[in-house]
Amino acid sequence: MIKMKNIVLAYIFLAALLSCNKADAQNDNQSYPMTAFSVQSGGRWYHANIDQTAKIASIGAVQNLNTITGVKYTLAEGATISPDPASEDWAWNESQYFTITDKKGQTIYNVVFTALLSPDDQGLIFADEFNVDGIPDESKWSLCPLGTSDWCNQMSESYDQAYVKDGNLVLVGEKKDGKYLAGGIQTKDKFSFTNGRVECRARIVRYPDGAFPAIWMMPQTPLYSGWPACGEIDIMEHIRQEPVIHQTIHTHYRNKLGYEEGTTAQTRCNYWDYVVYAVDWTPEKLTFYVDGKETFSYSNMHLENESEMMQWPYGPGSSYYLILNMGLGDQGTWAGPMDDANLPAVMEIDWIRVYQNPE
Repeated sequence: MIKMKNIVLAYIFLAALLSCNKADAQNDNQSYPMTAFSVQSGGRWYHANIDQTAKIASIGAVQNLNTITGVKYTLAEGATISPDPASEDWAWNESQYFTITDKKGQTIYNVVFTALLSPDDQGLIFADEFNVDGIPDESKWSLCPLGTSDWCNQMSESYDQAYVKDGNLVLVGEKKDGKYLAGGIQTKDKFSFTNGRVECRARIVRYPDGAFPAIWMMPQTPLYSGWPACGEIDIMEHIRQEPVIHQTIHTHYRNKLGYEEGTTAQTRCNYWDYVVYAVDWTPEKLTFYVDGKETFSYSNMHLENESEMMQWPYGPGSSYYLILNMGLGDQGTWAGPMDDANLPAVMEIDWIRVYQNPE
């Protein structure tokens, strides 16, 4: 198991303190008193996403406070920030308070800079903080394709149902013009890994009967061909109005030969609020968590007839990619028929990260 401390986003909270006349604000170019903010860590610049309406800016996964070597920002003409985070003697602490004033000396807003990633957290190999509004990062994600399986038979293949807004990936299931449309994204052909830890912070905002949100993994390079022999790792699934979330592994050994003991757990949690779902994958074991509490583990049995039983498709030579999706059910499916009156179904994902032990 990979030993990790909790990872914390770097946030800058901008709270309006003075209500200015709209025309004066426009004339003084104070509608956008701060238009850019970024910090440098490890030779890389991490840029804030600034929501000018909500007065909130956010920065993604900076490695730790001690590695910040530079800061840049852009203010409106004549505006100032105090204390200056770009000063040479500035020491980054867990919390910072900045005040931005306009050229007339009036306070525009107060800025609070809060905790960054713990310096003990290492091995980050993939992350998306979903801090830039619009379509998900196309260097990391593609849309889940329409298919015949229950989870993807309503995929819209459109960013209308899978988009980033206000610091979250928003996945929607809805009905338009008599057609069900569900959103999902995946890292297939863009990112996959073998052995590591996946953590994902998400909430299921709307969950009518028939909704089928999921955070899970499928093999980019399988050891055994065909499902379920190829293996599947379900980090979180939810259906209907159930009070629990499901975490499950699928294999030939489980699904075809019937050895189901120890392959799934159902856990009560406040899934309508933010919850961190996680799995540790080592050569010996898969261990699942909900908000840091272990829910179950499944071990490699090292069967002598493994090639026949296919109990551990998660061994060397395999690699798995990430899938984040909203699904919609139907009569006869696990999620059940849709409750059209209570659509849309919505899941929001704050962030997802993948770690491996440093070599």
